[in-house]
Amino acid sequence: MRERHLETEIAPYLRGDLSASERVRVAGHLAGCARCRADADAFAAVLKTLAIDAARIPEPDWSAYRAELHRKIAARRDRLEISRARWRSPRLAWASMATAGAAVAAIVLVLMLSRPPQPGVPAVEQLAMEDAMGGADVGLLRNYPVVEHLDLLENYDVIEHLDEVTPADTANENRS
Repeated sequence: MRERHLETEIAPYLRGDLSASERVRVAGHLAGCARCRADADAFAAVLKTLAIDAARIPEPDWSAYRAELHRKIAARRDRLEISRARWRSPRLAWASMATAGAAVAAIVLVLMLSRPPQPGVPAVEQLAMEDAMGGADVGLLRNYPVVEHLDLLENYDVIEHLDEVTPADTANENRS
């Protein structure tokens, strides 16, 4: 069986943070384990050095600390009031709103001009033709690129209902 070392329990043991039964268990392990005993000696040296250094730290001057804190709070309050007063100025408010509006307009313009033409959007010619035809049914104009080169537009009713014509109907029409 592998021996278990007490790395996490050595510092609490040295500080006296363990219960009586845990202290007895850790003391028994330290008596029989050279590695853990060396770790305990190293921890004890570090704790002793920290205690000496902590004793050398001077007591802070709380009155000077409070005075400095009040000075910083007052300076910050003054800066906030100055900045608020600056934004209350009507000229600055209108200038900033005008600048923001111009920036938004420029961004929209750049986006509109840089967008490539989309295939589903009708061309200007198609829209003009739809306007000229008034309220007429212009279902074929949805496929304008296909229809624009057809010479059969004078017989529009036949073309519009071409899907409804069956092959037998076309044979009858050819005979007559």
